[in-house]
Amino acid sequence: MSTRTAVVIDDEVDLTTFLSSILEEHDFSVRTANDAVTGEKLILDSPPDIILIDLMMPGRTGIQLFTKLRANDATRDIPMVMVTGIKEQLGIDWGEIVDRYRTRKPDGFVEKPIDPDRLMMVVDGVLSGGATDGEVLHG
Repeated sequence: MSTRTAVVIDDEVDLTTFLSSILEEHDFSVRTANDAVTGEKLILDSPPDIILIDLMMPGRTGIQLFTKLRANDATRDIPMVMVTGIKEQLGIDWGEIVDRYRTRKPDGFVEKPIDPDRLMMVVDGVLSGGATDGEVLHG
């Protein structure tokens, strides 16, 4: 079996290191970025098997990057997991985003603080096709 690949994008260096360590312990090859612009470049240069994106970052947000990637033919089908500590408070209407940008919802959500087992449950579930009919896996 070939090594699975991931790109982790979060403005918190400690969190990208933590997420990378968890994924690497599960045989992923991981590339990281601490801003959306750098993350997008990593993804376009070599599309990964899965992308983990922090929702709220300075400059271009994770939501903006997500919608841009979903609009791009080369990246739209890459599974994407949103990482957030503020999902409930933010009140994101994914239905509106899906309608406005003619895209689909993220494939999963992982809430901060990150629990390694829950992270891998979501990542493995997303990659194995565990979510069906627009279901979003939460961890």
